[in-house]
Amino acid sequence: MQSKPFAKRLAMVGVGAPLMLTLGACGGGGNSSPPLVETALCPTTLDYSTVYTGGGGDGELVKLQLDTTKKTWQITYVESPIPATTGTVTPTRKGQVVSGTITQETGLPTAKLNQCAFQLNGASLDPSRPARVFIGMGVAGGTIPGAQIQFAGSGGIGVVPDTTFPYYPFIAFSSIETNIANVAGTYNQLGYHQVPSQNFLPAAVDAKITINADGTWQECDNTGVNAGKCQQPGTNLTQSGDGSGAFETDNFQGQVKPTLVTGKNAAKGFMIVGKLRNQLVPVLVRTGVAYPTIGTDPQSGATGPVADDESGISVLAPQTAITQGSQDGEYISVDSQFDYRTLALSGTQGTLLDPFNASQASLATALNLDFTQSVPGVATTTHVGASTGSTPTGKMTFTGGVFSFLDLTNASAPYFTAGAFVQ
Repeated sequence: MQSKPFAKRLAMVGVGAPLMLTLGACGGGGNSSPPLVETALCPTTLDYSTVYTGGGGDGELVKLQLDTTKKTWQITYVESPIPATTGTVTPTRKGQVVSGTITQETGLPTAKLNQCAFQLNGASLDPSRPARVFIGMGVAGGTIPGAQIQFAGSGGIGVVPDTTFPYYPFIAFSSIETNIANVAGTYNQLGYHQVPSQNFLPAAVDAKITINADGTWQECDNTGVNAGKCQQPGTNLTQSGDGSGAFETDNFQGQVKPTLVTGKNAAKGFMIVGKLRNQLVPVLVRTGVAYPTIGTDPQSGATGPVADDESGISVLAPQTAITQGSQDGEYISVDSQFDYRTLALSGTQGTLLDPFNASQASLATALNLDFTQSVPGVATTTHVGASTGSTPTGKMTFTGGVFSFLDLTNASAPYFTAGAFVQ
């Protein structure tokens, strides 16, 4: 996949370069070119002995297993805010195991990419939008089963409008860090939450997080109800009792005022720390809680009635300067609009496009990146040709071959996507 150096191809075709990159990434040179040694993008085979542990955009903590020989998939919902039954808010999918068959993907631009992508048959609630997973070395991303969510509320409080999500974005890792002392450091946090009981109100996550070796931690928010404040937003980070290897924080504050709480927040946070490319990739999900009756919720332990159901995902990246060009390449992700996306990045130019319709420019978003970094580790972004001009509307971070992108062009409808390096 080395027909021409990335930057040279970009210069040849201008703004459309990322489109050409994705479509022609496996093109060869002339007849005089020596044979290319292909580098595998993913394991040749997988079975259930490889377990990917990660987080979903819905606030779930999940485990994914694939068997590429038997053509099957299995997902375990270790923690979940998603109701198990439409029309209710509890119990959730926590503890459930779902499975099905896989089909090799054929819709990506090259055979090499298709070899590392699979459709999860039966996982999507919309037959026209299949759930897919993309496998890399040590990482899996894509989508997990969706849900139809609706709740009439209790006494007019906690109403959740009938909404169907065909699937949910997720990212997971085959190797994770379980010693909090090794995670200690200062990070930039970008992410996206939704509040079902507030008409699925979206909320951006943009903060600085400092984690100490003893599990104490601090969050300094740039957005949300705690913007401008620095505080520990939950209990100390400790190994969760669920056996997943994730770190847990309880009474976890959110980005918006909860619909109904008495005293402390009821939601929990689960941080899965992936180990990729000799770096750590902390993924922090907020697992919301809703329990409409008086008493103790047997799943979460929260005291009801409570509606602290803000849920979602964020990614932490070290607050360390990024060298321009060091992150160049292609990444695969799913965004907060539930669309599959490829990020093609070269220097200060990036393009988000549909990997299954890479030649359609109307589906692409061109970005300019600024690596000046007034905050180390955060590249700011602007939309090419945007009416906002040169004023940055987005932020992008990188760690371990994983990028995160938060865009606030429309502050009331934040856009977020995160995904892993492909090539």
